[in-house]
Amino acid sequence: MNHQENHSHNKSERPKNTGSLAIGIVIVTLVAVFFFSAVAGVLVFFHANKDRFMRPEATPPQETSPSVTEQDPKESAPGTNTGEHLDPSFSWTDLARPAPEPGKEYLTIPEIVDKVKPAVVAIYTNVVISDQFGGLEQNTVSGSGFIISEDGYVVTNAHVIENARSIHVSLEDERSFEATLLGSDAYGDVAVLKIEGDDLPTAVLGDSSKLLIGELAIAIGNPTGRLSGTVTSGIISALDRELTQSPIALIQTDAALNPGNSGGALVNAYGEVIGINQLKILHASQGSVDQIQGISFAIPVNAAKPIIENIIRTGKHVWPMMGISVLTVEKDLATDQGLHYPGVVIVSLEPKGPGEQAGLKPGDVIVAMNGQKVETTKQLADLKNEHQAEDEVHLTIYRGAEKLEITMRLGASS
Repeated sequence: MNHQENHSHNKSERPKNTGSLAIGIVIVTLVAVFFFSAVAGVLVFFHANKDRFMRPEATPPQETSPSVTEQDPKESAPGTNTGEHLDPSFSWTDLARPAPEPGKEYLTIPEIVDKVKPAVVAIYTNVVISDQFGGLEQNTVSGSGFIISEDGYVVTNAHVIENARSIHVSLEDERSFEATLLGSDAYGDVAVLKIEGDDLPTAVLGDSSKLLIGELAIAIGNPTGRLSGTVTSGIISALDRELTQSPIALIQTDAALNPGNSGGALVNAYGEVIGINQLKILHASQGSVDQIQGISFAIPVNAAKPIIENIIRTGKHVWPMMGISVLTVEKDLATDQGLHYPGVVIVSLEPKGPGEQAGLKPGDVIVAMNGQKVETTKQLADLKNEHQAEDEVHLTIYRGAEKLEITMRLGASS
């Protein structure tokens, strides 16, 4: 009996000890987890804040390259204003000036005005026009001009004095003169007047062949006929502009020009006249004609000089004429049309004119004049204008694939 009792007693005690052991293991495990978590947290905190708890060891000073904060002011970081690039003499007009020519000095705009403005004149003409009822009435037309010699030669546009019965010239110093028309070339739109006076101011003519796109351009004239001596400024916008209104390739500028400015002076940075202000481009807009802003034109003074000279010498200028209409051959069309490239193609000929008499035909491509190559209409015009009426010139042309030499006697403008 006792043996059985002891056996049953042992069975009842075994589950109790096993449960206690499991609980102990769990407790130990949790304690270990909490312990290691605490240690890890302390280590992370300490590492993140080590600069607060650790002091670097003292080390002897060493020579090092300058850091950004120690950089020499002369070697500042990009974007730092050290004053090195400041220019106390900066002027906007300097941006529109090429390198100065030898022996010449750029002028400020006020200096240019002081030099040229006294020689720029206001021109007023009396003309007779038809009124709306078919009658005649007298009207006043205004324009501009400039004096080129102390004895009173005045240059202007031909259209300014067209059909004038009388011409009056007013100077900046308030003197006024009645002018004589020496001659007018309507084709080139240049005219020369003569006034009689003492101590007349003069404008110096420059060299328009040396103009650069982007350089300074000053216009002085008499816009509206009531604002004589008006000065506007801009730049040379383009050169050699070929327009149907002019046989001369023109200077384009954005200096403001208005009715009344025609015939006035276009001046460079040296205070030299490099153009005769001529016109503004017009365009049709919604049934009305409006002026395009910022596009104005002037006759290059180099092209005007021989006209002025011939008018002063003889009272007129005779243009050498070829009696042909031409276009520059475009490369992309040359192959399609069977034209020689490069060159200038004849579009039409004046009946019994110099070109027709020389045997030229529409479709012929001119490639040279007197041995000098011709690739554009401007080159052909420039070469032609070097000659006088009745001069003989030798043309090299292509008629299809055939190369021909043609001799032409130049005609004369009427």
